[in-house]
Amino acid sequence: MTVSRVLLAACAALAAVGCNSIPPDSMLHADLSEEELKASPTYHRMKGALLNDVRIWRQLDKIVETEGRKEVPVAIRNVTGIPVCANDEKEFEIYRLKEDLLDQPYRVDETAYLCREDKVYYYRYQGGPRKLDVWLGPYRIDRRAPAVEERKR
Repeated sequence: MTVSRVLLAACAALAAVGCNSIPPDSMLHADLSEEELKASPTYHRMKGALLNDVRIWRQLDKIVETEGRKEVPVAIRNVTGIPVCANDEKEFEIYRLKEDLLDQPYRVDETAYLCREDKVYYYRYQGGPRKLDVWLGPYRIDRRAPAVEERKR
């Protein structure tokens, strides 16, 4: 009984000491350099941001049946088989958000088409119980990282 009280008191003391000190930015960001913090997002970070935007912020997977359009957006030109942004003639970055196995009866494929120059993406939903093939968008994805001055606080 006394050993557990001593351990509990030691844990409380350590927790109290740790609450008053904030680790430096380098520890909060896993020892990343300033160049790495300022670099453009990688494929996986961008896919995570798009998934977060689709699922949490916009809940597109829930409104796909009511607001989805069958027509391919006019901003996506697909003349050569490669989707190209009509505004700047650059290829879209394609992110496969969800891809079920081929043998599933209600297979769902979700894809995001991102145009980095315009900072917009289009969301395509295919499959499900109603065998939909619909598009949503454009949606802006420009949640900025905090400025360097704000991160140093």
